[in-house]
Amino acid sequence: MSGTDEPRPTENRPTENRPNGNQPSEADIIAAAAIRLAGERGWRHLTLGDIAQEAGVTLSALARCYGSRQEILDGFERMIDRRMLAGAIAGDIDDKPRDRLFDIIMERFDALLPYRDGIRRIAKELPFDLLSGLTLAAAAPRTLGWMFTGARIAADGPAMPLKLAVLGGVYLATFRVWLDEESQDLSKTMATLDKQLDRAMSLIGGSFGRSRPEEPVPSEGPPDVAEPEPVPPAAAKPAAPKPAAPKPAAKPARKKTATPRKKPAATE
Repeated sequence: MSGTDEPRPTENRPTENRPNGNQPSEADIIAAAAIRLAGERGWRHLTLGDIAQEAGVTLSALARCYGSRQEILDGFERMIDRRMLAGAIAGDIDDKPRDRLFDIIMERFDALLPYRDGIRRIAKELPFDLLSGLTLAAAAPRTLGWMFTGARIAADGPAMPLKLAVLGGVYLATFRVWLDEESQDLSKTMATLDKQLDRAMSLIGGSFGRSRPEEPVPSEGPPDVAEPEPVPPAAAKPAAPKPAAPKPAAKPARKKTATPRKKPAATE
């Protein structure tokens, strides 16, 4: 091992690529650091060396996880998908599919909230960064599919491609509002999502699909957390269904209520 590859002290870098308990994986630490750094310096001109330094890892450690900025961006999208699904476990199967979609999309916006500055810079630079734009476009169908799965809606049937496209439009329209909203309670985002889902249901005939049997939606390993974001509670194991219980606050931005997040009143 050359001198440049000597690892930093263990307190400043992740010990393994695989998470241990609630410790984030090395790949997720790198992805989160990259998006945070993008908020400070922009995205297009970041180097892998810049990202490695921000994450507190060596270049060789970064190379074990990613080979380019675009791979890091895709890794960030996967990390957010897992956090979204971890929040979906507490959903109520008695809710309508439309309401469960509302909840899981808001779970995604909650997961994205600590990284909003970086996401804003990336969105601003996308017209000048074709590869990053293509990376996000390729990740979108995967995320939309996970939204249906997390909301326990059967993603099948000949109309499913149309429903995925419609849900993509709902998410994109709401994302634009979320990107510009300054409040931490995301009231404008929720009101926009509520309105967009109503429009989408009228477009596709009144329903996004039939409910799947009640079962927890597992996340891929323990909840992934990157500093300085607080560690969310561990996802429940897929066991017998439990009655609705108060959901602990996973983020300081907004505390959860004892029941799943409800859509805003029509007056909002």
